[in-house]
Amino acid sequence: MKQPFAMSFSSIFCLLQRLTFVLLALSLCVACTRAPDDSRRIYNVRGSLRTPYQIEINNYAHREPPAIYVAPLKELGHRPRALFVPFRVVQQTADPVSFGEMLSRQFWQIWLSLNAFHSLQYASGYGPWEPSRALALARAKGAELVVGGYINEYVDGGNNGTSSVSLAVEVYDVRTGTQLWSMSQAGLMEARQKHDFYLFAIHERNPGDPPGFIVRSIAWDMGREILAWVDPDAVQPPPSLMDSIFGSQAF
Repeated sequence: MKQPFAMSFSSIFCLLQRLTFVLLALSLCVACTRAPDDSRRIYNVRGSLRTPYQIEINNYAHREPPAIYVAPLKELGHRPRALFVPFRVVQQTADPVSFGEMLSRQFWQIWLSLNAFHSLQYASGYGPWEPSRALALARAKGAELVVGGYINEYVDGGNNGTSSVSLAVEVYDVRTGTQLWSMSQAGLMEARQKHDFYLFAIHERNPGDPPGFIVRSIAWDMGREILAWVDPDAVQPPPSLMDSIFGSQAF
């Protein structure tokens, strides 16, 4: 009579162990969330205590911090009025002006959302970026700063392939013509993968527009550099792993 009880206890222990591992995996996925650019929020979880769980998460943009070549020596101390001129597309592509406008708008919208500027006007129809021409336009419009840059690489791998984007951004003081910022960054979204573990499997899911997602991720990273220059108190440090799992910062 003891054997069935022993088997039952063993089964319950295995199920609890499986559930613990799954909950840990879910917590780690949540801890990776960094809205709005590379969130790993879970879309769906399938399975039961008797079968391995299938966890679907967002794919994300692999990237290093922005490479900064020119930066101001001191904080600005106020939110400036700025003009954003569409990027120049460096690589060969059909209709580079319209293409540059399309990607530049996505970048500009992220910078708007960061609230680093008093105003950030988008100069539609005045691209592609050329510093001397952009400075003249910004003076005519009464801006303090002018922002622009270059799309150096753009690879659209679609839903199943690998996508990559490389951008360079420049910021000039309109009054003096001095370059205040020069930075570049590249991002890569690998083809969707499946990661098999003993107790669960993680499936990656690509967004509808992988290169656009990379552009917005880069804009988020670069924009936070500008925000730290304008208002250092507005940039919060990332939460610790324990806070991400057990605290409210995870959401």
